[in-house]
Amino acid sequence: MSNSSKIHYKGWEIVPLAVPTGDGKWSASCDIERAGPDGVEVFEGSTMQFVRDDEDEAIAAACDEAIRQVDNIIANPLVRLA
Repeated sequence: MSNSSKIHYKGWEIVPLAVPTGDGKWSASCDIERAGPDGVEVFEGSTMQFVRDDEDEAIAAACDEAIRQVDNIIANPLVRLA
């Protein structure tokens, strides 16, 4: 199991996780989190699973989606991830 470093984005942390699928591909997703007055708020499984031929490609796809999620939360803080 591969776990890349956190990515800092607009006050949030994007935490990618990639695992091999067993058929030579990689599956990656991201959690997003931020520090708040009551501790760290974590949105687990914030992105869907992105399957790619290469680990870096899978992580990049998941992180792109996580960045969109953060931008959406910043644009409308009343909307939370489902």
